[in-house]
Parts: sequence; structure tokens; C-alpha cells
Amino acid sequence: MMKQLKIRDLKILLDLVETKSFSLSAKNVGLTQASISKSIAAVEETLGIKIIDRESRPVRLTAFGETLLPNIRKYIIENDELFELVDHYKKAPSGEVNIFSPSGMQAYLAENILPPLFQRFPDLNVTITTSNHYNADYFKGVSFNNSCDMLISYSPPHNQNLIARKVKRIRMDVFATPAFFEHHPFTTPEELSRHPFILLSSMANNSYENALEFTHEKTAEVKSVNVTGKLKFDNIYTAINCCRNGMGYIVTSHLLLKDTSGIMSVLPPEWGVFIDCYVIYRNRKNLPLRVQLSLDYIIELMTKEK
Repeated sequence: MMKQLKIRDLKILLDLVETKSFSLSAKNVGLTQASISKSIAAVEETLGIKIIDRESRPVRLTAFGETLLPNIRKYIIENDELFELVDHYKKAPSGEVNIFSPSGMQAYLAENILPPLFQRFPDLNVTITTSNHYNADYFKGVSFNNSCDMLISYSPPHNQNLIARKVKRIRMDVFATPAFFEHHPFTTPEELSRHPFILLSSMANNSYENALEFTHEKTAEVKSVNVTGKLKFDNIYTAINCCRNGMGYIVTSHLLLKDTSGIMSVLPPEWGVFIDCYVIYRNRKNLPLRVQLSLDYIIELMTKEK
């Protein structure tokens, strides 16, 4: 069984390749020439073949050494990256992370994201700030608050210097109480334009109308339907409570209704309203460690969640 190569010896070998001199390498790494020679010999002994032509002046690689050199560089880089990653995660981040999100995402964050985040990083403090969308955000892009570390959004940012990572495609359905559905029945998405909706400000193209795009899951057919109503909210949870009181249909996601009773999905199962979800943040180089680590883990969690 071959002995393991020591990274220290390989780095000394690379330095010798650069300097082509035992004396210069000894000066670079702070060792004696005899120690440099011993490190090179250890690598050659482990591999069972000569790497350095010791007779040449300046020092040069053997033919095998030339072939091996790119692999040695790759091995060192991968080793360094591995230990950087381990060191990165050993540093338990502390301090505050500011997450902005629409009100409709916050129940999902509380249920699926924050518990494992605090389990991974117990010294973290997290502030969740409501940042609801408006119709213009879907066309021009969302704004990014100066105090925000990361923004959970249904739309990319208008500032192209920011990074937008698409992490989920969320299916939304039409919900109502059984009694409301009985009095306002429909069988196709187009028929919904004749029935009252509880509207969301983020989907409004005018004062009391929401534009909905229904996609057939099997055929990918898209039907655009404008729905109207007399109630409009920028907070999804207030809208859900009105729906529970039989005041209209509402478009929302099952993610937000885990503990909500009294309403049901009434959309034919082959149809859905789909929106993309993004995590938006500044260039990683400008982020504190606590933000980098929590950002990476949140993206990992949201990407895996179905």
C-alpha cells in the first residue's frame, strides 16, 4: 500500500520547480538545503520514481516530473480548498443577519428554514422584515434595501449588480370555502373572471383586478385570466382570513396554509399558477462571514425543499 504524499513536501517541490535552485528554495521556505532535498526524496520514494534531475544545473524536472506536475498542482489546490471549507464552517458565525421577504413567505421561512438555520448556527441573530411586492416590481425588478443582507423575492432585482439565485418554483392554487365554491362554481380557469376574488396588491394591474396566468402541468398551455373583486390586500394572511369568511376566491400556495382550516383548493389539479422564488444578495466578497454562511445554507435548504 502506497504511503500518503505530504502536502508540505509537494509544496516544497513546487517551489523548487519555480526557483530551479535548492539554495533559493531553502531560503524561500526557511529550511536547510538538506531538508529540501529530504522532502523531494520523500515524494520520490512514495511514488517510486524520480521527479527531479539532480545532476542538471539549474535543477529541472525529469520527463515523468513534467507529466506529473499539473496533477500535483491540482492536488494541492483541492487540498487547500477542502481545508478552507472546513475552517470556514468551524468559525461559528455570530451577529445579526437581516432577511427581507414578502409576508407570504414568512410562514414558510418560520416552518422550514429558520429552525435548521439556528440549529446549524446557534449564535446567529436574525431579523425578518416584511418587504411586499407591487405590480411594478414584476416588470422593473424589486428594490434592495440598504439594511438588507438578503432578499427573498418573487422577482429579480432591478439593480443588475446584485446576484439573484432562483431557488424554487412555487405552485399556487385557487382556494375558497366549500360553501363559497358551491355558490360560485367553475370548471375552467376562464370562468373565474365571473366570480369575486380577494385580490393581492402585488398582482394588480389596476385598482381592483388581478392578472393570473394558469399553466397546464401536462401540456404547458397557458391561459391568462383577469379576475376582479372588492377587497385588496398587501398582506396575504389578512386575505386568507377573509377567504375563510367566505368573501371570495384567493390565489395562494399550500406552503402558507399548513395550519389553516375552513378553505380548500378548488382549482382543477391539472392547472396551477406558478411563480419563481429568488434569493437576492450583494457580491459575496462584500458580505460578512455570518451572512455568507447563512446565505449558503438558506439557499441549500430552499433548493432542496419541494
